[in-house]
Amino acid sequence: MQQININELKPHPRNNEFFDDMTGDAWDSMIQSVRSSGITNAITITDKNIIISGHQRVRACKVLNIESIDYKVIHYSDDDYKKETDVKDLIESNLRQRVVGNANPIKLGKCFQFLNDWYGFEHGAKSFQGNQHKKVSAKILHTPDLANAPSTQKDLAQDYGISHQTMNNYMRLAKAIPELEDLVDTGIVTTHTALAIMKELSEDEQIKLISSMDTTKKITQKQVQQYIDKIKQLENDNPKVKELETQISELKTEKNILERKVKLNQEESDKYNKLKSDIKFLTKQKTDLGRQIDSATELAGLTVRLQKLLETELAPIKFKRCMERLDSSDVCVGNLTDIISRIDDWSDEMKKLLNNNIDYVVDVQ
Repeated sequence: MQQININELKPHPRNNEFFDDMTGDAWDSMIQSVRSSGITNAITITDKNIIISGHQRVRACKVLNIESIDYKVIHYSDDDYKKETDVKDLIESNLRQRVVGNANPIKLGKCFQFLNDWYGFEHGAKSFQGNQHKKVSAKILHTPDLANAPSTQKDLAQDYGISHQTMNNYMRLAKAIPELEDLVDTGIVTTHTALAIMKELSEDEQIKLISSMDTTKKITQKQVQQYIDKIKQLENDNPKVKELETQISELKTEKNILERKVKLNQEESDKYNKLKSDIKFLTKQKTDLGRQIDSATELAGLTVRLQKLLETELAPIKFKRCMERLDSSDVCVGNLTDIISRIDDWSDEMKKLLNNNIDYVVDVQ
């Protein structure tokens, strides 16, 4: 079995979203096991050294100053990452090893919610009753290749040794408001009490309940039920409350619709501004290209005229005959030398222009 230095390993970026580090007796037992027997099961990583299964084993190695660990590699394609197959494997491999040890019911609910979405299971309304655990092909995020992949919510729950209802309760907890989630996480509210709160109270009522109670002490089911009974009694005594709640709900729905329309309008505005910017950019490119073409055309014409000049009026043969007729006159030689010097100067200036690649004005005398 091949080994890798633990310092080369990276935790999965979503591991903490679904799992807490082991603590208490479970963690102490693991440390003792690794100290006495070492790591007996290889960890699983990606080809980018990201841990899929084995975060706690690597953590134990760091505590015990164990430098390397056995590993296996899973190669994921870009399509696999797009389908979040690595996240699915992260959750499944860790749940199989420590579903009981995942003491955070909120995160456990997030695990099951992700798997339900990944396998394409429909979980329906709050009651989770009826035929709401059938497989719906239109919602499938990925078609599993495994022959033993769960085909229903019930199968998925049984794979981890819990009932269908228990799994659904965990998924309901995953949708708890942050204030209630914190109380469940700290143990102030039990999962059973939290589920009762979510079932009986709106989110606003849940916040009022939490703010009215001493959250430094355990909140019992009896206390919650007393609050719920009080709320229900007030609603029954004043039907106007129910009417206002209905109106508020309708207004919130209308607000959401308007927000979506505003978002669409903003998207259209962004498209318009982008098109406007693209047109401006392309127009500038076209103008620049036109100038380049004009310059190239002008230079081409100049080249033709210069070639003609060199072949006719400035043809060396003409000056040779002139020199012969004037018996090498000093004046004639001086004039020719001046012409050659001017041509050399022009040539030098043009070479500088090309070499320096800057705008340069040639003073033609």
